[in-house]
Amino acid sequence: MKEKVADIRRSRPKKKVRANQVIGKIISYAFLVAIALLILIPFLQLILNSLKGPREVETDVFWPTEWYWSNYAAVFKETVMLHSFLNTFMYIIPPVIVGTFMSAVCAYGFARLKFPGKKIIFGAMMATLVIPNIIIMVPAYVMFANFYQWLGTPLPVVVPGMFGGTVCMFFMLQYIRTLPEDMEEAAMLDGLSRGGVFINIVFPLMIPAFVAQVILNFSGAYNDYLTPLLYLGNSTNLFTVQLAINQMNSAYSVETQKLLAACVIALAPTIVLFLCAQKTFTEGITLTGIK
Repeated sequence: MKEKVADIRRSRPKKKVRANQVIGKIISYAFLVAIALLILIPFLQLILNSLKGPREVETDVFWPTEWYWSNYAAVFKETVMLHSFLNTFMYIIPPVIVGTFMSAVCAYGFARLKFPGKKIIFGAMMATLVIPNIIIMVPAYVMFANFYQWLGTPLPVVVPGMFGGTVCMFFMLQYIRTLPEDMEEAAMLDGLSRGGVFINIVFPLMIPAFVAQVILNFSGAYNDYLTPLLYLGNSTNLFTVQLAINQMNSAYSVETQKLLAACVIALAPTIVLFLCAQKTFTEGITLTGIK
């Protein structure tokens, strides 16, 4: 009898712990669902408004009474959106791929090589992070206009990004520091050069971090509005997606439903890219913050 009473008393704390765990999970999931709704509802409203008619889009009706799928077809027929998509990819893919790779090379040099002034150079590079881009915008504009005469061409949009970025380099540096040096040392003993070690050993191991930075750099370059506006001029043949959307937002006539449809179309590449590389992206972001 005493043993049964003791077993019952022992089981009570376990039941309380399980109940607390269930309540904690319910609260956590409820909180996450609430945050998800706050994020998704504006996107849902954007999509629904892009499918409304010209009169209904100005009202407070949440659900469209008639679906105007023709708004999306009109975006490609009446604007330069399709050509702007091609321009955008031509402008951002080379600097994103080449620039991220150059950042990886720079990160490997700071992580593994020993050379005079290493700490000073690294400190100077990190100090540039506190300089707002708006401060260097005027000198950069003067340089591209007077010395290189690149205004009205895509070169000021494409070329600077191909040299990499400090933030990208810093995050990949943290990732490289988590990798063991044993394989690199063994490869160098077998006669492999530093460049060969990076290409054949280090770079394949840092693919998650590389993909994560490619996605982040792609998103930043794709959504950049100010740089193309500053350097490309008024030629619609050179417009990016962001400039094409801004052109639709004319002061004289704004077709809101078509403008919102263009915004939905512009969101598609970044969403597709993230969904395709979601696992690798999450892994790269997680591992770059380990050390």
